[in-house]
Amino acid sequence: MTNADTILSDMIIISNGTFSRGSHASPDEQPIKQVSLSPFAIDKTPVTNKQFRVFVEHGGYDDPAFWLPKGWEYIQENEIKYPNYWYDNHFNQDDHPVTGVSWWEAMAYAKFSKKTLPTETQWEYASKGMDDRKYPWGNEEPTLDYANFAYDCDPTELDRSSTSVYAHPKNKSFFGCLDMAGNLAEWCLDNASTNYKWDKDGKDPVYITNDEDYHMVRGGCGLHNEDFMRCTARDYYPVSVRDNLVGFRCVINNVKGEEF
Repeated sequence: MTNADTILSDMIIISNGTFSRGSHASPDEQPIKQVSLSPFAIDKTPVTNKQFRVFVEHGGYDDPAFWLPKGWEYIQENEIKYPNYWYDNHFNQDDHPVTGVSWWEAMAYAKFSKKTLPTETQWEYASKGMDDRKYPWGNEEPTLDYANFAYDCDPTELDRSSTSVYAHPKNKSFFGCLDMAGNLAEWCLDNASTNYKWDKDGKDPVYITNDEDYHMVRGGCGLHNEDFMRCTARDYYPVSVRDNLVGFRCVINNVKGEEF
């Protein structure tokens, strides 16, 4: 296998396409717009603890080359050497998504892996595809057989845990991505925005203001209700949040199959 093949081995290549982004369900998901995306590859699953451990053990937290300047400053000031919950057996199993990672840490891992974070629109397209489905798996209403979430944001166990990225095989998106709804929300490249009015041309849209501003997350988590399982649902957090609500998956842009 070439290095490129190795990098792409756990990713799904999505060719360029046009789809309907947003919904009528919430004002922050409007205006609905036809948007066009260049080809990209996206991780089939969220980044797992096993995958993130490579970054930790290869000195990722000690090498400024992987970090944005403010992110490096943040982890140095706070003496951060590994994710929050790294030693918590509710969240640290090998095949569970890594959590307790700030946006800075997600970006550093992505650079270490020769990838980046998905834009909101890339994430939504990978989840929703071209058939305008409501949830990653289709239009069937969420049950705990589909995803790890909390009805009415009231988890059955307060001492909750994450689940394996493979625990819900029905939680499979239009393009075949797993675990895009529930379990952990996922960091995106975009800064927070209250709607999509900023997007004028609908071509590879991304909303960037400042690294230190709040960033969007997608997919909901084990503390979110069924509404957050929708492909179009949006949320955002401070860039430094390291709670057990958020993980991430990565993308590579402008991938065209064997041309990568």
